[in-house]
Amino acid sequence: MDGNERIGAHVMLVLLALNGIELNYKQEELYTIILDIASGAAELNDLTEWILNHQL
Repeated sequence: MDGNERIGAHVMLVLLALNGIELNYKQEELYTIILDIASGAAELNDLTEWILNHQL
């Protein structure tokens, strides 16, 4: 799309790491959830659940 998705994903990961939350995921999984959020196919609750399911 326009690149905002990549910046948003990176900011999310940095903020989570700064708060002691590390995730275990495959790049394809991250790519999919971020694009789903951007397209409206997923919502904040879906992202929250994804984060909780990928915590170390």
